[in-house]
Amino acid sequence: MTDRLVPQGNWSDAELTALLEQSSAAGRFSPGLLRAMTQGWSVPESDAAEWRGAGPRRARRKLIAADFPGGTLVIPTGRPAVRTNDLPFAFRPGTDHMWLAGPTEPGSVLVLGPDGAETLYVAEQPVLGHPKAVLGSHGPLVEGRREPSAVTALRLGIETRPLDELDKRLCGTEARAVRGLDPHVDAIVADDGRELEKQLARRRLHKDAYEIAQLRHAATATVEGFAAVARALPDAIRYGEAFVEGVFTQQARTRGRGLAYTPVVGGGHRATILHWQRNDQQIGPEDLLLLDAGVEGPELYASDVARTMPVSGRYSSAQRDVHDVVHAAHQAALAAVRPGGSFTDPHRAAQAVLADGLHSLGVLPHPVFDGLSAGERSWRWTLHVTSHMLGADVHDSLVVAGEYAAGALEPGHVLAVEPGLYFAPFDDYVPEHLRGIGVRIEDNVVVEDDGIEILTAALPVSATGIEDWIADRA
Repeated sequence: MTDRLVPQGNWSDAELTALLEQSSAAGRFSPGLLRAMTQGWSVPESDAAEWRGAGPRRARRKLIAADFPGGTLVIPTGRPAVRTNDLPFAFRPGTDHMWLAGPTEPGSVLVLGPDGAETLYVAEQPVLGHPKAVLGSHGPLVEGRREPSAVTALRLGIETRPLDELDKRLCGTEARAVRGLDPHVDAIVADDGRELEKQLARRRLHKDAYEIAQLRHAATATVEGFAAVARALPDAIRYGEAFVEGVFTQQARTRGRGLAYTPVVGGGHRATILHWQRNDQQIGPEDLLLLDAGVEGPELYASDVARTMPVSGRYSSAQRDVHDVVHAAHQAALAAVRPGGSFTDPHRAAQAVLADGLHSLGVLPHPVFDGLSAGERSWRWTLHVTSHMLGADVHDSLVVAGEYAAGALEPGHVLAVEPGLYFAPFDDYVPEHLRGIGVRIEDNVVVEDDGIEILTAALPVSATGIEDWIADRA
C-alpha cells in the first residue's frame, strides 16, 4: 500500500506562482526554488495490519451506537492547545475518541451514523512532491510524514474520509457530539446537554480484561518510577523537588506515554498542600517527601499513586505516628472495597480511623469543633474524599461522579484509594511537634467478582516496609 503520488516537478510557473501568492512563505521561495523542492523524493511503502486494539473498540462503537438508536454521534479527538505564538503543547487525544477509535491524527473526527456506518474524518497532509508539502506549516518536512489515510483505515478498521467533507456529512443532520475539544465541531453540532459524554462515561466505568491489562501496565510502570525516586533520594537533597519530578518523568516517558498528570512533589511542609505542583523548592535531609504521581500508558490508561517517604530513610517519631494513622485508614478503606458495597464505604471506613487517630495524636477534641458532625470535625486535616474512579482519565467518568458516588461498586470498577492527613505548619490547632507533617498513601484497586486486585501492591505501605524498601535501593 502506497501514498497517493503526484507528478514531481511538472508544475508550471503560473501554478507555482499562484500557490506562492496564497502562502505566507511567499517571501522565502521563488518559483524556481519551489519547483526544485518538489523533485527527488522517494515515497516509502507503508505496511499496515489491523491493530490489536481495533477489536475492542469495534465492540465499544456498537454499544454506544445502540445507546442512541437512530442517532448520529460525533466524537472529535481535539486539536493541540497553543503554548505560545505558533508553538503548541504536546497533544493528548480526546479520551472518548481514543476509547472508540484509537490513536489518530489531531483534528480527526469519528462519526457514527444511524445506519451503522462508521466513518473517521482525517485531515489529509500534502505528500512529498507536492508544493504544499513545502509551503504548509503542517507538512511532512515540518511535522513529519503522517500515516496515509488508507493505512489508518486498515489499522483501525474504520472507513476514512477527508476532514473537509465533515460539514457536508453533518449538514441538516441532528447529532450529538463530545464538546469542548474541537471548536469547529462545537460550532456545527448543537449542544445536547452532554448526554453523549455522560453515556460514554457510564460505559467507560466498567473495564474489561483488555482495559485492566492496560491499567496493570501503567501501575507497574509507576511502581518503577517510585523505585527510581527512592534510589535518587540522596540527590533529592542536593537538587530539590524539581529533580524528583525529573526522575519520575524520565521513567514515565520511558515506560509509558508520559505523565498521567503533573506530579505532586511535596518536600517538608509542602506535603501538607494537597495539590502542590510547583515542585520548585529544596528538600531537607530530615523532611518527608510526599510523591503523588502516575504513568499514562499508550492507550491513555492511567495510574495514580502516592507514598510519603522519609528522605533520610527513617521516619522521626512524630512522622511515624502520623504515617501509622494514615496507614491504618488506608487498610480500612481497602477492606471496604468490595462488589456490591457502596462507593462511599471506603471513605467512611477511612474517615472513622482518621478521626480516632486525630484524637490519639492530640489534635482532637477541640472546642472550636464542638457541635459539628464527626466528618466535619476531621475535615480541616483530611481535606478530600478517599476514592475516585480511575481509567483512561485519572479522575475517570467525572461527568457522572454524582451517579457512581451514590451507587454500588461492581466488578470491573477501578478505584484510586487515598486517605491522608495534612497538618499545615501555621495551624495553631495542631500540636507544635506535628505541624508541617503531611502524609498520603494511595493505591489503585480493581473490583473483582469475589474481592479486589491491588494493582500497585508491589509498593510497600507501612512505615517499616517503606524504610526497608528505601534501604534496599540505597
